[in-house]
Amino acid sequence: MDMAITQLRTDISAIPTMSVLMRFLIMKYYSQHYSFCTVGKDFLRDVLPGRILLSVDDQLATNLLRAVDNGCQAFIVDELGIENFLDLFIPVHDLAYQRSLDKRLILMLTQQNQTHLFERIRSHGALRELPNVLFVVYDEQERPTNLYHSVVGIFDVLDPTVNVVMEKIPIDWERSWKHHAFFPEKSSNLQGYVLRMATLNYLPFTGYERLVEDEDEWGEVYPNGTGNGLMGSVAERQTDIAFGAFYLWYKPYNFSTYTATISRSGVTVLVPKPKMLPFWHTPFLSFSLQLWIMVMVTFVTGIFATWTAGKVRLRLLLMTSPANRTWTEPSDLFAEQLTLSDAVLMMVGFFVAQSSSIRNDLWSCVFLFTSLLLAGFMVSNLYSGGLASVMTVPKYEKSIDTVIDFADSEMKLLGPTSYCLEEIWNASEPHLVQIQKTFSAAGPQEMNRHAHMGDRGFIVELAQHGNFAPNNFLDRQCSANLQPLKDFIYTQNCAALITNTNPLRSNLNEYILRVQQSGILYHLGIRTANRYLPTDVMQTIERSRLHQHDEGAIRLEVGHFLGAFFILGYGLLCAAIVFMGELWGSVFIRRLNETFASREAT
Repeated sequence: MDMAITQLRTDISAIPTMSVLMRFLIMKYYSQHYSFCTVGKDFLRDVLPGRILLSVDDQLATNLLRAVDNGCQAFIVDELGIENFLDLFIPVHDLAYQRSLDKRLILMLTQQNQTHLFERIRSHGALRELPNVLFVVYDEQERPTNLYHSVVGIFDVLDPTVNVVMEKIPIDWERSWKHHAFFPEKSSNLQGYVLRMATLNYLPFTGYERLVEDEDEWGEVYPNGTGNGLMGSVAERQTDIAFGAFYLWYKPYNFSTYTATISRSGVTVLVPKPKMLPFWHTPFLSFSLQLWIMVMVTFVTGIFATWTAGKVRLRLLLMTSPANRTWTEPSDLFAEQLTLSDAVLMMVGFFVAQSSSIRNDLWSCVFLFTSLLLAGFMVSNLYSGGLASVMTVPKYEKSIDTVIDFADSEMKLLGPTSYCLEEIWNASEPHLVQIQKTFSAAGPQEMNRHAHMGDRGFIVELAQHGNFAPNNFLDRQCSANLQPLKDFIYTQNCAALITNTNPLRSNLNEYILRVQQSGILYHLGIRTANRYLPTDVMQTIERSRLHQHDEGAIRLEVGHFLGAFFILGYGLLCAAIVFMGELWGSVFIRRLNETFASREAT
């Protein structure tokens, strides 16, 4: 009996006090953290560096948020504050600015309340975000009796309820308790831990067999932390991680965080391809608008100069004619004078390289008509050369090639979500501001309708290894009428969206970096694009700037002469209208003269 009591006393004396145990745990496992928080009683007799002491009161939420923002990365919680702390853990970390990884938690329970507290916190959702939890049960003498690890079990992926199993830690207090792993490594064996993932069909980034249509797709996150789509599901913690070519947007970052960069992509715009100009434009394409204006100015100036020279010449002839010659015959005056219609036809003859009646009895007329002949010769030859190039090399509408060209066109821009322009939302450049004003979010059906109409621009993404990632609004027919810009609106890095307190974030980041350096993403991207994407659509987009007539000149067709027939028809129409006007005017003047004559007779 005495030997049993002695042995019992030896066993009890070998068990450290809570103060010794907690100090040992802090120095071994919490020293790597910037600071740690204690909620309630912590059994630490002296103040250790980096400790933040919190009381269990009405200000616990505010104080805990302030402590996390000040660098608190690990926690020690006494049984009086366990339930309050677990209730506040997720909302506080969603509001905090600090995003530290690998958080550790020590929960201290008295032996008499052990069963009661275990039953209450066994299904608490916060423990799903805290794999590194150590339960320390102590007795009335403030000595640890049992230590437990938490093992998280999940019944259903769609059910957020968890079942935490308390696994007892076998410790030999007498010999090697200081060498025991109180926080074992759990990432190598997750023991059935379920990582709820959300994604959408956005090849070549992500792909899956769609079972339920999701109209929101990327979705939106609102200022109160709610949302829809993929981003909203992570912000509301309906899912743990979301994949879908997410850029590093700031708005969802307020309620979630990003993994390491998975890939790089650039955002550009699909714009309508320039159409070939109709053939009736052919006669007018030889000169630009500015050159046509100068030609018309020269034409009108020549008419005015020729008509003025004719008037002056007639007066000079009347003044310098011999005294014995009289201009009494009407036919003589009619033959010598130059009317406005004669001046117009003379200039037309000069410009189309045709002969015209030129008066050469005055040297001033000789110089004038010589200069007009030379000017008309140059204009006619330049027009002939330009017309030959226009008729053999097809002409297209003005192409939209750059972002500045697209902004200047003031064309409407469509995209699946407003986050497409999140990177340039505060830009001050005029062309980017203009693009923001013309942007509007649209669904696949509306975008497909406008793609067939060819009256809108569309956001499109170029993946890291050169593959276009078109949305599902593109088909073979409309892709032949679109072309990408030559430059990007912006480039960005793609990452996955994950909850703030997800315990697998550091492991996932390490895995992403290993995959990046291996080069397997290039292989998977090309393979996915070839297998699942409509390659003919992608090839059509990539080759959209190679027009079908770029190989050289084309043969003349009947359509090339539509412009000449258009001018002929237009001239005949104008002549007919003017002729009818002249007939009506002649009849009107004749009747007017008859009326005046009858009045004078009476």
